[in-house]
Amino acid sequence: MYRTYVNEQEIIIKLSTKLQRDVHDRVPVYEAVKSVAPRVLIHPQQISFAVNDANLGLIIGEVQRGAITVFAVEHIIQKSHIFGDKYVIEEIEREANS
Repeated sequence: MYRTYVNEQEIIIKLSTKLQRDVHDRVPVYEAVKSVAPRVLIHPQQISFAVNDANLGLIIGEVQRGAITVFAVEHIIQKSHIFGDKYVIEEIEREANS
C-alpha cells in the first residue's frame, strides 16, 4: 500500500492480494497509477482506470471513493501478453480514463 497526495488530496494505491505476492518492485506500479490520478480525481463518477506503462504493460484497477480515494490495482497485463497494435491499447486506456 502506498499513501500520497495528488493535488492536495490524499490517495491510497493498493495492489490486489495476488499482485502483492507477484510484484516485488512496486514503486514503478505506484508511480504509473499516480500519473493518472489527477485526471481520475476530477471525474467523481469514474469507477475504473487503466494505465498503459511502457515497461510494465497495461495496469487496470478500480477507484474506491470515500474520505480517502483508493486506487485498487487489480491486474497488470504484461506487454508480451498484449496482442494488437498500440492504437488498440491506447483506446482501452482512453476508455478507462474517460
